[in-house]
Amino acid sequence: MLRKDAALKTYWRWLFLTLLTAILVWGAGSSLAKEAWPEKQVELINPFGAGGAADIQARKLAEIISRDLGQPLVVRNVTGAGGAIAYNEVHRAKPDGYTLIWYSGAINTLAARKQISFDYRAFEHIAGVGFETVAIAVNKTAPWKDFKEFVAYIRQNPNKVTVGNSGIGSVTHMVPVAMAAKIGAPLVHVPFGTGLAVAALMGGKIDASSQHPAEILSQVKAGEVRVLAVTSEKRISIWPNVPTMKESGVDLVFDQWRGFAAPKGTPKTVIDKMTAIVKKAVESKEWAEFAASVGTTPQYLDPVAFYKFVGEVDKITKEIMIAAGLSK
Repeated sequence: MLRKDAALKTYWRWLFLTLLTAILVWGAGSSLAKEAWPEKQVELINPFGAGGAADIQARKLAEIISRDLGQPLVVRNVTGAGGAIAYNEVHRAKPDGYTLIWYSGAINTLAARKQISFDYRAFEHIAGVGFETVAIAVNKTAPWKDFKEFVAYIRQNPNKVTVGNSGIGSVTHMVPVAMAAKIGAPLVHVPFGTGLAVAALMGGKIDASSQHPAEILSQVKAGEVRVLAVTSEKRISIWPNVPTMKESGVDLVFDQWRGFAAPKGTPKTVIDKMTAIVKKAVESKEWAEFAASVGTTPQYLDPVAFYKFVGEVDKITKEIMIAAGLSK
């Protein structure tokens, strides 16, 4: 009887240890599975067209990030409706870390115009990567030698000066809207697709263009286009002789911001890993040199700071659009 009791105790001890080992192995396996992200390529949805300022930056940064990610970060352009199609796709995507958005001020303007049924709070903020100024450019034959003369002419000729932009609600549209409010004189806003505003400017069809530097670099270099002012706080390195709007008497600073975000509910382990990799990329010499070459200022923002910043821009954007009658 004693032998039988001892055998039973040994059996139950063995069964307990076996079950405990299985639980520990399962738990470790589950943890390792989470840490293994990504196990396949990650898609970065870009709401803007191929070859534009947003696209060339997204692709360069994706190239740098892919080296540490362990899998390719692949940029896919999903254009249309001012970015609404891309944002809707990512908003509906499975929150598993394999679909990200090349995030920018488009989320603010789309929400303000109610082109989407959600706003920045519908995403997990991964990291901010920097800011991109907007340039006010004119044809080489334009009569204004500087931004002050241009502003004076607008004031003397309200509703006559035409300014092209990348589309209604875009940051390149918001800049001349805000500028007109600051100087107290209305402009005629002409929306175009990416790159088309510059072609119209060179063809003499519009008086000025509001564009990101990367969109007009070659035209400026060729002497076909002159930049009168930029909207950043400080002058940018590629055009050290071009003043800011503030220097020229118009108290306006309005940059495009860019970064990464994921669908709401994406695991924190994924967000944390991606955040660390993005931070390394943004602070690399390679990105700094590339960004400077296209007129972008790198600046890393962690998820908390980034979320707060986007929320603040959201309020400002709504105020501008309401004042301009653009908010629905």
